[in-house]
Amino acid sequence: MCPAFGAVRNLLRMEDAVPIVISSGDGCLYGHTFVAHFYVANRPIRSPGVSSEIWAKGSMFDELRAMVHDIAEKHSPAIIPICSLCVSDTVGLPFDLLPKQVGATEVIYVPLPAYSVHTHARAKDIVVDSLVWRLPPQRKQRSGVNLIGEIFPSDPIVLDGVLRRIGSHVNTTVPGPRWADYVAMVDGALNAPLHPFYSESVKRMKMKQGLPFVEGAPVGIAGTEKWIVDVGAALALDETRVRMVAREEKARVEAAISEYPLDGLTVMVAGYEGHEFLLVRLLLEAGAKVPFLSTAVNANPLAREEEAWLAAHGCTVLYGANFDDEIGALTNHPYDLVIGTTPLCAHAKELGIPSIYYTNAIATRSLMLAEGATAVLQLVTQTHRAKERYDKVARFFADDEDAPARTYTSWAAPAIDLTTHLQANGAL
Repeated sequence: MCPAFGAVRNLLRMEDAVPIVISSGDGCLYGHTFVAHFYVANRPIRSPGVSSEIWAKGSMFDELRAMVHDIAEKHSPAIIPICSLCVSDTVGLPFDLLPKQVGATEVIYVPLPAYSVHTHARAKDIVVDSLVWRLPPQRKQRSGVNLIGEIFPSDPIVLDGVLRRIGSHVNTTVPGPRWADYVAMVDGALNAPLHPFYSESVKRMKMKQGLPFVEGAPVGIAGTEKWIVDVGAALALDETRVRMVAREEKARVEAAISEYPLDGLTVMVAGYEGHEFLLVRLLLEAGAKVPFLSTAVNANPLAREEEAWLAAHGCTVLYGANFDDEIGALTNHPYDLVIGTTPLCAHAKELGIPSIYYTNAIATRSLMLAEGATAVLQLVTQTHRAKERYDKVARFFADDEDAPARTYTSWAAPAIDLTTHLQANGAL
């Protein structure tokens, strides 16, 4: 799926936004319209249309500008995001000449060229970055924490409860369903990017608004304690009170993990959003072995601390991973469980390996605090216990239902040299 869809989806989910997408009507626009109705609500994608006739007449920009004014006057949305995708017809259009505001409606340009935007995660970061750039100056009176990242709906409520115990609160959460959620960021005292791929938007907030930020997320035993302590230190809250709450929440996560131990389980994790960093941390603390984390996102400053923690616990991060490498690792080594993309899970099931589709099963659950640990580890445990059902699938694909089920011996993960891996795949 086009990486830009990560951005278009977030914008379409904003109740008071009317996005305009400039793209090829025969391909990109049709595809985005289809998945928009599938993944979002029954909302149309507006576009001035890109055709050879319009391109030859040179009237595309005029039609775009007329559409902006028409939407603003008829619908009065809070914002009109204008997304240009990677078609040659949009190259050179003077987007900077578009009005910044029509009445009370903000007009915001969101550049999404797929030749440089390779993941949904990067596209989402661009959206937040583009919207943050248009925020008003920060107000003098500011308090609370801005949560940045697509998280489970109950997470802001639970995190707000924890923050209030240490003397703060959740100020706003983005990406959010309203433009007001973004505007509220100027009232916050601290940014907390809960996923490590919102690097550009966090940097922009620090540059323009002067807001500090804390890395990481309250996931797992060590991560939960560290996040609460770091937030308290950044906001200069009472240290004794902060550390007491951090210890209490850490103990709750430890208790949750002890209910679903994964000792001896070797798990393969392959993701494409950055969310998978946090998942692997949780799996490792529960006792599982995760030889390497395969992720589609590229290395960025916000992921360095998390990557170092994973490396210290025996997991190597492979950025921009190749699907062929994942299939090779899956075929050559006896994993007990696979958490990954649709094609990877499909292949794993053919081999009789219990598998969890990342987007629909993991990303739709909370990872935060004790509640998140319970939700995810319970799913992993239940899936692994269904090994007999996956053996039946393997026998089916082997065209021999009487064939014995596959048996695996224990496997010690080989050391993975990241530099060698990247060189072999032409990345260096």
